[in-house]
Amino acid sequence: MTIKIPKENFIDKLLALIGRKRAVHIPTEAYKKFDQYVYAKAKKESLWRALFRSKNQEPIVGWFYPIN
Repeated sequence: MTIKIPKENFIDKLLALIGRKRAVHIPTEAYKKFDQYVYAKAKKESLWRALFRSKNQEPIVGWFYPIN
């Protein structure tokens, strides 16, 4: 399984200025359907969820903060 993590964009930089992070989700459903021969794109969480979540809160199960 090849996973493409989305690059940081303007909104991510804006959130970083106010001390927020944007979580990413890897679609595991594609792996279950197509086995190991799949190319998947990770999905970023919405701006509003990242903005209104408290700063020190961990992301929802299945989501993670990418290391840039």
